[in-house]
Amino acid sequence: MKTDNSNLILEMGKKGITCPEIAFLLEEDEKEAAAKLEGKQDWTYGEAVAIRDVLFPEHDLSYLFPQKDD
Repeated sequence: MKTDNSNLILEMGKKGITCPEIAFLLEEDEKEAAAKLEGKQDWTYGEAVAIRDVLFPEHDLSYLFPQKDD
């Protein structure tokens, strides 16, 4: 899904969460996670849910991953 990652990146900064930690959580290459954070690749719904559930349970998916208007 195409999303605006600015809220996710903001919350990662608040908690000191890094791209390698996102990659580890998602069991993927760090380059792939970086591409998703940069908006070059899309997140899957399952990835978004995993990130929210494990790292940011206090936030709604719609806050962390708001849909981009194309």
